[in-house]
Amino acid sequence: MRVEDRMLIKNLAHTAEIINTINGGMTEPRIKIDKKETEWTVKVKVPGVSAEHLKIEVRDYEMFLFHIISEETTADIELPYLLSAIKLTNQVDFDRIMAEYAAGELFIHLPLDETASGYERDIEIFKK
Repeated sequence: MRVEDRMLIKNLAHTAEIINTINGGMTEPRIKIDKKETEWTVKVKVPGVSAEHLKIEVRDYEMFLFHIISEETTADIELPYLLSAIKLTNQVDFDRIMAEYAAGELFIHLPLDETASGYERDIEIFKK
């Protein structure tokens, strides 16, 4: 297969994903929460969505995961699509929350601290 053909297929797939989502279709995330004594780990897999198009926000005791939809020709227009809202325990240490993206899966680490209290911040996603 020629390089041009591969690029055409990739661009068509990306455009189809955007049109499908805008027209009411959705990318269904697979979310697994592993709750341990010292940390919660949230594993998220969103088929067809790269790390650059994911956003995580924490507001008090809730974490929001968004798929940011943008068209390549109009990069200044971004549409946030809510994938999930996860209730958090009041023991999450909000200053130490970390997210990393590896092998097509997002890992959000939520360390616990008994003295923690509510907070608001966006979480940066690191790629491995």
